[in-house]
Parts: sequence; C-alpha cells; structure tokens
Amino acid sequence: MKRKLKIALALVVLSLTGIIIFQCYWSINAYQVNKKRFDTQIDIAMQQALDGCKKDYFDSIRIVLVKRLSDPSVVIKFDTLREADTIHKQVGIMITTAHTGFGEPFHTTNNIIDFYRQKINHKATIPEVLTEMSFYVPSFMNSINMILEMDENMAHDDEIQAYLKAHSSIPSDSIFAHHQIVNSGVLEMPKNYRQADSLKLHNYYTAELEKIHIYSPFELSFSTIPAALSKPNSNYSQTTEYPYFYHGFTELNHNIFNHLYTSARFYNPQRAVLKSMMTVLLLSVLLVLFTIFCFYYIIKTLNQQKALGELKDDFINNMTHELKTPIATITVAIEGMQKYNVLNDPEKTQRYLETSRNELARLNELVSKVLDVAAFENKEVKLIKENINIDALVNELITAERSKTDKATTITYKNEAGIIDITADKLHFKNVLINILDNAVKYSAQPAIINITLTKSNNMAVFTIQDNGIGIPTAHLNRIFEKFYRVPTGNIHNVKGTGLGLNYVKYIAEAHGGIVTVKSEVNAGSEFIVSIPL
Repeated sequence: MKRKLKIALALVVLSLTGIIIFQCYWSINAYQVNKKRFDTQIDIAMQQALDGCKKDYFDSIRIVLVKRLSDPSVVIKFDTLREADTIHKQVGIMITTAHTGFGEPFHTTNNIIDFYRQKINHKATIPEVLTEMSFYVPSFMNSINMILEMDENMAHDDEIQAYLKAHSSIPSDSIFAHHQIVNSGVLEMPKNYRQADSLKLHNYYTAELEKIHIYSPFELSFSTIPAALSKPNSNYSQTTEYPYFYHGFTELNHNIFNHLYTSARFYNPQRAVLKSMMTVLLLSVLLVLFTIFCFYYIIKTLNQQKALGELKDDFINNMTHELKTPIATITVAIEGMQKYNVLNDPEKTQRYLETSRNELARLNELVSKVLDVAAFENKEVKLIKENINIDALVNELITAERSKTDKATTITYKNEAGIIDITADKLHFKNVLINILDNAVKYSAQPAIINITLTKSNNMAVFTIQDNGIGIPTAHLNRIFEKFYRVPTGNIHNVKGTGLGLNYVKYIAEAHGGIVTVKSEVNAGSEFIVSIPL
C-alpha cells in the first residue's frame, strides 16, 4: 500500500507540474499574441486619429476658401461657351480679384456644377459650390489657390519688399519672406501651430484608444526628420512614424514648410495587455487551483484509505489477541476438568467454572462493543433515559474497577456540585465511565492514582477523570476519539485494546447532548472531561 501511495503521489506531482508548466507556457504565448494585437491596435488607432486631423484640416480649408471667395473683392463670372454642347452646356468659370485684375478661366459643365451643389446639404452659395468642387478637381483647386495667393501677395507687396531689403540674405523670390508678412487668408498659419497640432492629435488619439478600451498612458512625439524608432518588445510599444502636415489652413502650407513626423510611445503597455487578458488569466488560475484541490483531495483520500487499512490491520491484530486470551483460558479450564478429574473436587470445579464464566463475560463484552459500533454506524442505538443516582453509580463502578485489576489502584471521588441524580441512559452512561476508568487504570503507572470530580457548569454535569498515566502526545489528541484509532507504540503491545472505547464514549456523550474533551501531557497523565445535560 505504501509503495502504491508513493507511485500515486509521484504521478500526481508529475501531472500537476506538467499542467502548471503548460499553463505558464500558454499564458506567456497568450501575452505575446495579445501584445502583438495591442501593437496593431494602437497603430490602427493612430491612423484613424490622423484621419480625424485630416478632416479638420480640410474643413479649415473649406472655411477659408468659402470666406475668401465670398469677399466683395473677388469676382466670379460664368461664361457660356459659343461652341458649347447643347446637351452638357459647357461653361467657363472666371475668378478675378481687385488687386490682380485678371483670372484664369476653367472649363466645366452645368451638370458638374449641379452635381457638386447637390452634395451640400443646404441651399449652397456659388463660393460653397466652387469650394466643394475644388476638393474633387485638383486643377481647379490649384487655379483658385494661385489667384488668391497672388492677390494676397500683391496686397502686401510693399511690406514684403521692405522685409527683403532688411534681410539681404533671403532671396527676393523667397516664399518664406511672403509668409513672414502675409498672415491671413489662404496663406495664414496659426500661432503655436505645433502645440495646437499635438493637442488636437492627442485628443483624437485618446478618443480612438477609448473606443477599443485601451487606457494605457502614452506620449506623442513630433520631429522635422524621421527618427530611429525603437523596436517594440514585451515591455515597450511604439506606433509607426507617420508624416503629419495637417497644421495649416490651405494645402499650400505643407509644400512650403517641412513635414512633421509623429508617433506615439507606450512605455508601460503590460498593464493594458494583462487587463485585456484578465478574464482568461483568472480562469486559468482558477483551473490550476481547482486541479491542485482535486489532486489534494485524491491524495487525502488515499491517505485516509491507507490509514483505514492500517487501522483495520491493527484492529484485527488486537481483536485476535483479545479473543485468544479468554478462549485459551476457557480451553485450559475445560481440559483441567476433563483430565484431572476435578469434578470430584467441588472447590476446583467452582474455581474453573468461575474462571470460564469471567472469560465468557469478557468475550461477550468484546462482541457487544463491536455490535455497538455497527449500531452507531447505522444510527440504531436508542437511548432509554431515566433518573440515575450519580453517587451510587460512580461508587459501584469504582468497586468493580478495583476488583478486576491486579494493579495497585487508588480511586477517589468528589461530588463538589452536590448533584443527586442525572437523566441519562444508565447502561450506556455507565459504559462511558467504565471505558474511561479502564483506560486510566491500564495506562497508569504503579500504583494507579485516579481522581473523579463532579462539578456543575451551565446546567451540565461535568465529570473530570484524572490519572497519573503515561499521557497522550499532542499530535494524537485530536484522533483518539476516531474509530479503531490507538496511539502508535510500534511493535510493543503491553496494553491490549480494540480502539473502540473512546469512540463509543464520544458517541454516547454527544447522543445525550453533551461533549467529551481531553487534556494530556506525556508522562504526566491525562484528564478526560465528560459533560452531560442535567
């Protein structure tokens, strides 16, 4: 049995180790997969945030162009071409300004103009229709921008020339000089545009991350040249670096100024990744814990079965010794009566018969104990309660105990509470006290000194039986009331027993609504306390 238990324990440990290793391996791989998914999601979110910035950028262009084309200084003329197609009704669009006085005609059709007018949700003005059209027809956008830019440059020509004279290192046709002077219209740049761009992109990016439930802190970076990005790893994440040129009010600005390059860095993405895996990780941990519990339960059951097997073997050995002694004694008595003609000697006959009767009574007691245990298991024991004179019962037990032991024994009894009688099953309660007294005598030194004290506590009669025996080790105190359990003594069997007495004591005490407890110290004796309701 021990060998099988060791094999089972080794298999359980091996299986549990394999499960834990597999779960750890799976968790690490799951983290890596979710980390890659996290890196992909933050990159997609960055693209979507840039799309939001792009929309704002084009909306700002739309606002500026509509405002500029609606200015009274700008004249918009539609001329029907003489060779126009009678079906499509081709027209020429001429945009001129007060400062330039000239414009470049753009040819299109009424059908196209009507098409873009319908794309606007409200009743659109001519500037709004032409602005909408310019977003879909790049050549028309270029024509408008060129005319408006020339107008604004000519309007500020004196200022630009003065700036160039003051800065001789700048070429006379430098567009940079124009932008130092012209700060309105299609050439306008916002003040602190980089800070504004960073804030705008940060807001858009935060909103996109929240849509996919990512709340990890990040940092945006802007630079005029592409940066050497760090490679993402398990502790670090960074988006792709994207060009950013949505910081002006017209499309011309990103041609005039250098591109900005932007990316987002996540320095502590583990929390966000682990949070996304939390449910799965918790289930994994619970599965491992449940598996550990199952294996623990299996091992515990196997140990219990092993202990029961050992208890069974001990019980059989003890019962064998207990049964053989009276059987051998009776056999000797009968043989003596047969062989030595003791029937003619009444005194010897009586002595042999008395010995046989005592041994048969001992056998009957053993059988009764075993039958009582079986009855306890089946809940068949019925208590017949009656009033018992407690002093008479205890004194009777003391006399009986002294008469059946050859050991020098001193038993004292004190009824400190003055209790006269209790209500209990006389037979079973008597057996409770007998079992405790028998153990006290058997396990006590020479001479055996036993003190019985009766007190009262919370309407309970409390019997305290104290001896000067060998005592019970602390490790075994919680098990001595188990069925068949005896404190191990190796191969030494000086004191015989079945391991049923104290189990019986506990059962009867609890059946009466009471309790039994024990205090003991090795080589100092034991103290059994039985409490029975009055």
